[in-house]
Amino acid sequence: MTVSTISPARRPLRWASAAGLALAGTLFAGPAPAAEPAPVDRPDPPGTITEVRVGIFVMDLASIDDASQTFSADFFLIRRWRDTRLAFDATSGSEAVRVLPAAEVWHPEIQILNRRNVRVSLPEQVHVSPDGTVLYRQRYQGTLASPLDLKSFPFDRQQLPIQLASLHEAAQVALQPDPHRTGRMPGLSIAGWTVELGSMDSDTFEPIAGERTLPRATLLLDARREVGYFVWKLFVPLALIVFMAWTVFFIGHDQMGPRIGISTASIFTLIAFQFSLGRVLPPISYLTRADAFVLGSSVLVYLALAETIFSGKLNVGGRVELAQRIDRHARWIYAALFVLVAVVTLAT
Repeated sequence: MTVSTISPARRPLRWASAAGLALAGTLFAGPAPAAEPAPVDRPDPPGTITEVRVGIFVMDLASIDDASQTFSADFFLIRRWRDTRLAFDATSGSEAVRVLPAAEVWHPEIQILNRRNVRVSLPEQVHVSPDGTVLYRQRYQGTLASPLDLKSFPFDRQQLPIQLASLHEAAQVALQPDPHRTGRMPGLSIAGWTVELGSMDSDTFEPIAGERTLPRATLLLDARREVGYFVWKLFVPLALIVFMAWTVFFIGHDQMGPRIGISTASIFTLIAFQFSLGRVLPPISYLTRADAFVLGSSVLVYLALAETIFSGKLNVGGRVELAQRIDRHARWIYAALFVLVAVVTLAT
């Protein structure tokens, strides 16, 4: 895992969830006339920045939804900062750590920007060490938004972000990745994907152009789709249909009934197979590599039917030698076209 701090110019995140932007718009539209003061002020004096160390420990990743562009996650968010006003003398026999309600102390008010439907499962409280170090842990479970690029489906790799932002200005609070409290459980329950822990970076951003600048930290999870399922459920069955249509070129013209029967059976099998692909292919508006393979294979099956009809007419018209020559060339041209479709759509 690589932990780095970057500026927005070097690595801008081009998106934030609609919920995060709406929240920011509400907060930064202007000063609230009847706002109540915070329970306590920021621990550092004006003109200095309070450094908040943030760590994310991923307990589980349950699923990635291609259609809704979301993923389900279970993770701990650990925040750590120092507030000397909370320091105490831990003499012999006294408490080593004090537990206080989070509402009674200053905290960095961190929000998950790309949250869709997330719930918390731990009490809202902080643990304070004798030197004033404050530790704030919370466990989040639910769905988060993630922009997915599925053009290479099913050979795609995705980066799933957990994106945090403090509601305090960047001139007051800085979010710094905490590598010692960032990680993941060795075994995740998600099926069909291999997920690794990526980088955790920090930067700043403006929810509304020209308004306040907020600190942000983002943990990226690197997810790679496992292809084996799609090989056996998509590519192999479709290849068999294509080669079923290919067999018509090896049947003599004196058996036009079987030639036409195999060609039409290939068409019907292809249509039925395409109906079943609704459970396999993601419902998106652009073509993926899998879509291109299906489209190219479908064209080949229809070309086999067209050649069967055309050469059959030549044979009936007495041009038997020409019809046989076309069949001989079609055998290898058809096979070469299928290899071309496979290479262009799957291997590039």
